[in-house]
Amino acid sequence: MQLTVLGSGAACPPAGKNSSGILISEQERTILLDCGHGVASATLAIHPDFDIDDIFISHMHADHFIDVLALRFRVTRAMEGIAGTPPRTTLHLPPGGIDVLAKILNALTFPSDFCENTFNVREYDPGKTEWYGPIQVRFSPAEHYIPSWAIRIEGKTTVTYSGDTAPCDLIRDFARGSDLFICEATLKEPEYGLVRGHCTATQAAQMAEDSKVNKLLLTHFWYGTNLEEVRKEAASIYSGPLVIAEDGTHIEI
Repeated sequence: MQLTVLGSGAACPPAGKNSSGILISEQERTILLDCGHGVASATLAIHPDFDIDDIFISHMHADHFIDVLALRFRVTRAMEGIAGTPPRTTLHLPPGGIDVLAKILNALTFPSDFCENTFNVREYDPGKTEWYGPIQVRFSPAEHYIPSWAIRIEGKTTVTYSGDTAPCDLIRDFARGSDLFICEATLKEPEYGLVRGHCTATQAAQMAEDSKVNKLLLTHFWYGTNLEEVRKEAASIYSGPLVIAEDGTHIEI
């Protein structure tokens, strides 16, 4: 399995960086996990023909899905979509995602079928395990400000992607034993109170340590984040191999 970070930033990423996007390839299957600001151009730099099989969206915050609209225009510039050829790419939205997308398209004065006439659009069932070619995909609820889902990709090796989440037992259990755990490390200081949605580097590292994952990749950084501090904080907790995501980071698992 091969993985490339297309976007390592949060809602306002560091200068010159993109928001969330992870590209994974296993044998003949290529999937994109999230598609935030800037990820469309990063995807096309690697796959200029946009030969992507699946796009999975963890949750419907703009920094995780908005560039789906840009990639739609790579398939066709025609607002009426493509005719006579079944769409290659399936867009997998979280529960309720189709309704959210419809509201956004309406606000943009785009046709209501703008994505459906170009992609196979569906909502995934987080309670089901599904196969896409050689890849098995599972989901787990995360702890975020809106419904958000961690995604576990299993082929010859296993990758778990946290999406956006506060530290929680569900994600610890879901990531357990992964060859690679991709976890957000958005915050400098922990959140307190009833509503939480993100991790610090220390919290992400503690989940990775508790889950006994083989490698940890930290991502989802705001502008101004000191990545060397992030590394030091995480390394003080997590005893395994640690990678700090940069746009373009490539990992073979």
